[in-house]
Amino acid sequence: MSVVLPPNLELWLCGYLRDRLKPSYSTILVSVREPDDYDGSRPLVVVRDDGGSQSNRVLFDRSIGITVRYGPRRSPGPCRDLAASIYGLLTDPSIAQLDGSPIAGIEGDGCNGPYFVAEDSNIARCYLTVEFTAIGEFR
Repeated sequence: MSVVLPPNLELWLCGYLRDRLKPSYSTILVSVREPDDYDGSRPLVVVRDDGGSQSNRVLFDRSIGITVRYGPRRSPGPCRDLAASIYGLLTDPSIAQLDGSPIAGIEGDGCNGPYFVAEDSNIARCYLTVEFTAIGEFR
């Protein structure tokens, strides 16, 4: 008997975003957490799976939070532009047809942003959410 595990969307989405964004942002860092020594000298995208329910044996509803940090807080345009590009990539229905994609569909009601987040440091920060229906991993 096989078991079905929740999909590792963080890992897949980090690779997907890295591949799509590297041509335009050669120094971009895409990860599941912000490095302790992050100084804002290059664009940063942090992908976080906030979980969700299992709708049947193989499908999982997943809410994904994306934090984007890029450029000085006093000039937030590049950060917002990068966040908007990421939103566009993650809400494009063709993401479900890509080879190896665990995504079965996009839940539009769970897609929000990007919007600016209050920030104490001098680095601009945007946040967005995307909700997916995703296929579990069989083991």
